[in-house]
Amino acid sequence: MLLAGVDGCRAGWLSATLDLETGEVRGAVFPDASTLFERQRAIITAIDIPIGLPASRERSCDREARRLVGPRASSVFPAPVRATLAAETYEAACLIAVQASGKRLSKQTYAILPKIREVDAAVRSQPIRVYEVHPEVSFCIWNGGTPMSHPKRSGFGFLERYRLVQQVFGRAADCLRDALPRRGVSDDDILDALAALWTAKRIHAGSMRRIAADEEHDECGLLMQIFA
Repeated sequence: MLLAGVDGCRAGWLSATLDLETGEVRGAVFPDASTLFERQRAIITAIDIPIGLPASRERSCDREARRLVGPRASSVFPAPVRATLAAETYEAACLIAVQASGKRLSKQTYAILPKIREVDAAVRSQPIRVYEVHPEVSFCIWNGGTPMSHPKRSGFGFLERYRLVQQVFGRAADCLRDALPRRGVSDDDILDALAALWTAKRIHAGSMRRIAADEEHDECGLLMQIFA
């Protein structure tokens, strides 16, 4: 039985899995979300992507996540309104977002819109247990509720996250680095996937934290909640 922590990467999706019987951590890259869920068959998948999408107003879990991570708040992009999934250009997405919510779509959010579409289509068509996570929220909870002091792509930022990963997963980050292509998977992708895997373990154990506490569902019935 596998638990999986998944993060988007240049090559598609990086999945870090934990075998519950052997304790082995492995990594694999999948070109798209559909292939990821079909081939991997994890009993729990924690993935860094918005899942439940609002029709208009901002999700309460996004607001709470930004509050929790403090100095790293800019890393929590507001989830786009569902109607933007139909947009083919940034200008069209912004127009739809303004009409629905009064706010333009950020360029960072638009950049991950294709991946949001992939996951949205997959979770609505397959009977899979998928939970939304955010690595910075997971690292914050992992760190006793204290946000990371440095951006993840800085040297100090890498080290503070790596130390947390090492405490739970030993040399897993180094082993994944040796096994995965550098062109398609960055060092911070590996740490983010392992942070998602840490949360998958907590979900499996029933000790996870829900951000925000109140359950909200979108118009398709998908949960709008971040887990950590």
